[in-house]
Amino acid sequence: MDRWTIQELAEAVNAWCHERALEPANGQAASELSPRTLHYYRSSGLLDAPDSAAGPGYGRRHFLQLAAIRILQAQGFPLSRIQQLLFGRSDQELEQIAESAERTDYGTANVRPDPLVSAETWATYPVNRQIFLVAREGARLSTSQLEAIREICNSPQKQSPKTR
Repeated sequence: MDRWTIQELAEAVNAWCHERALEPANGQAASELSPRTLHYYRSSGLLDAPDSAAGPGYGRRHFLQLAAIRILQAQGFPLSRIQQLLFGRSDQELEQIAESAERTDYGTANVRPDPLVSAETWATYPVNRQIFLVAREGARLSTSQLEAIREICNSPQKQSPKTR
């Protein structure tokens, strides 16, 4: 069983990410993990406490948690959403998430691995034959709002003098 110090764990996850060309998608996260970052993840509830306060207190679960965090960061998720997605995950689920990095090319695709697909709610509103609206996560349009949007979309377009 692998055991790491906090520095060794950061280096092991960094090497794992480099092998898979896995980098955060936006500038919100550093491209390399450091012990300081791991302490921050620990204080934020993203990373479990070490098994011991001294020496190599980090194990496979910690590695899997960090791998899952890096996978989600590569997809552009903010830490608040990552925390929601990973909270309470079992070791087996974390293993599946880590394995998903083997199947995803993060350089060419921004696709969520199957184990992370969340139950998002989407509503669609037909406006006319050419246009429909899509709303996510409980956003609902009232009948009057939808009618106002339909009226705008169905009204003849006024052209400016430059576009005639």
